[in-house]
Amino acid sequence: MDITIQMRSLELLIKMLKRDMEGIPAYGYTRQMGSLPLLSARESLPRCTPEEAGLSSTVVERFFRSLSDNTAELGIHSAMLLRHGKVFAEGYYAPYRPEIPHMLYSASKSVTSTAIGMAVDEGLMDIDERLEDIFPGYAGKPANKWSKMLTVRHLLTMSTGVRFNEVGSALDEDWVKMFMESVPKFEPGTQFEYNSLNTYMLSAVLRKKAGMSLTEFLTPRLYEPLDIRSHHWETCPKGMEKGGWGLNLCIEDLAKIAQLYLNRGVWNGRRLLSEEWIDAATSPQIPTPNGEMRHGYGYQIWMSGGGAYQFNGAFGQYAVIFPQYDAVAIIYSGSTQLFAKTSLMQLLDSCFWACSDRELAPYPPGYDSLKAYLAKLVFSPEPERKGLGTDKIAFNKIRSLLDGREFRLFDNYGSLFPQPLQNVHGCYSKGADIIRFSSTEKGLAVTFYEQCERNTVYIDMDGGFTDSVFIMKEEQHLVSTRGIWSAGENEACITLFTSFLETPDTRIIELRILNESIEAVFDETPTAEGATKMLLELVGLVDDNSMKRLLPAMKHVPGMSESTITDIVKKYAAPRSFGREIHLH
Repeated sequence: MDITIQMRSLELLIKMLKRDMEGIPAYGYTRQMGSLPLLSARESLPRCTPEEAGLSSTVVERFFRSLSDNTAELGIHSAMLLRHGKVFAEGYYAPYRPEIPHMLYSASKSVTSTAIGMAVDEGLMDIDERLEDIFPGYAGKPANKWSKMLTVRHLLTMSTGVRFNEVGSALDEDWVKMFMESVPKFEPGTQFEYNSLNTYMLSAVLRKKAGMSLTEFLTPRLYEPLDIRSHHWETCPKGMEKGGWGLNLCIEDLAKIAQLYLNRGVWNGRRLLSEEWIDAATSPQIPTPNGEMRHGYGYQIWMSGGGAYQFNGAFGQYAVIFPQYDAVAIIYSGSTQLFAKTSLMQLLDSCFWACSDRELAPYPPGYDSLKAYLAKLVFSPEPERKGLGTDKIAFNKIRSLLDGREFRLFDNYGSLFPQPLQNVHGCYSKGADIIRFSSTEKGLAVTFYEQCERNTVYIDMDGGFTDSVFIMKEEQHLVSTRGIWSAGENEACITLFTSFLETPDTRIIELRILNESIEAVFDETPTAEGATKMLLELVGLVDDNSMKRLLPAMKHVPGMSESTITDIVKKYAAPRSFGREIHLH
C-alpha cells in the first residue's frame, strides 16, 4: 500500500503543478477560512528599551538592517525580540501588522505538543500507550509487527516511519484510517523521519483521550491564561484540527507561548505545564542526522544548538528560545529557505551574544535611531524592475489609457491566489479569464474575474498599500496591494504586489497593455519552485535516484520521465498569458 501512496502522491503533485484540478482533493473541498481576523491591536506583554534589557540599541538596529538586507533569502514580514519576559524590539514590514494572525505552518506542531503535555500532566494519557489501543477499530489493519508497536511517544518524536504524509492527505478524507493502515518503513523509535501526519494523529489522540477538540482543550488551559483571543486552526475533512499545521496566531501570542516555555511552564505565577514536560520536550529525544537541523528533536520541538530550541514552520515561521540569554525571538516571513540554510541563527546570535546581565545606561540617540528605522520598514520582495516606479505623471497617463477597459485572457491558469495557498487549503482556481480596469479617486482598480469569483486590487497613485478582501469559494482573505508602473505610447506596464496578510504568500502580477492586447505574468513569493521542492521531499523524491526507482511503476502516466517534475516546474511556475480587449456594446 505504501508504494501505492507514493505513486498516487506523485501523480497528484504532477496534476497540481499542471493546474489539472479535476478531483483534487479526491474527497472535495472543505472551507478553511471564513470570517476575517480580529483587528484589535493589543500589547499585553510588557515593553522596555534594548538598554533596559541589557542590549545596545545600535546592535539591535544592526540586526534589523541585516534582516532587510537579506530580503531575498529571508523574506521577513515581522520580528519580535524579548528578554527577561519583556519586548525590547519589534518590527513590522508594511503592509504586515501585529494585530493580524499569521499562518504558522509546522510551528503549529509545538502548540499541539503543548496540549499533549497538559493532558499527560492531568493524567489523561500516557505517551507510551499504543495507538492500536487508542484506536481499536483499526487494530490489525495491516497485520504488521511494527504497526502494532506504534505509540504516542513515536508520534511526538517523529519516529513512526509511517509513509502517509501531507501530500497523501489529499487522497482520502479519513486520515486516521490511512495513517493506521500505512506500514512503517522501519522499526518505530529507531529513526527520525519528519511527517506532519504524526502530529495530526496527536490531535486525534487528544480528542479521543480528552473527549474534546484541540481548540476546546487549549482554550481554558493556554489561550485564556495567556490572553490569546485571536486564534484559528484549520480542520481536516472530518472536522478535526490538523495539528501539524493550520494554526494562525498573532506574533505577540506566539511570543507568549515561547515565553511560557522559557518560564518553565509558569505564567503570571500559575503553573500551566509541568517542568518535567518542559525538560523532556526541549531536550533531544532522538538524533536527526537527516533532519533540517542536526542537533536533535524533542517533542515536536527542534534543538537549535548551544542550548537553544525552536518552534519551526514552513516558509519561515519561527519561535527561537534562548535559555542561555533568557531571550525569545519570533520571526514571521515568506521564504522557501530552511532555517538551517539561512543566516538567521547567526544574526540572532550576533544580536544576543554580547547582552549584559545588567541594564545598560540609556542611550537616547541610539534608541531614537532604532525607533525611526523600525517605523519605516517595508516588505519589498521584488527584484529590480527596470523603468518601473511611482511617477504620478506616468500614472495619470495609465489611468486615462485604461479606465473602463476590459481584457480577456486566453488559456490562462494563473490566479490571483498564490499556488501554495491553493495547495494547502485545497481551494483551487482554474485561473483568471477577464481583467477590468477602472479609475478611482486615489488611483486605479484592477478587477480579476475567475469563474464565479470577482476580486479587486487597488493601486494607490502615491505608491502606497491599499487593503482589500479577496473571496475564493467563501474563504475570505485580507490582502494589501501596491503597484509600480511605467507608461509609453498606447502602452502601460504595471507590476502588482498583493500580499495575503495572514499567510507567507505574496502574488506578483506583471501586466503589459499595448494597444488592444494584454500580457499577464503570475509570479509569487515564496516561489513555486521552492514550494515544489518542499512537496517533493514530502513525497520522498529528494533526488534523481529516488525518481528512477519509482519510474517503472509510473508507466501509466503519459510522458513520465526523470525530468518530468523539473520540466513542469519550468513551464508552470510563473504562468504567462496573452489576451485581447473586449469591446462591450
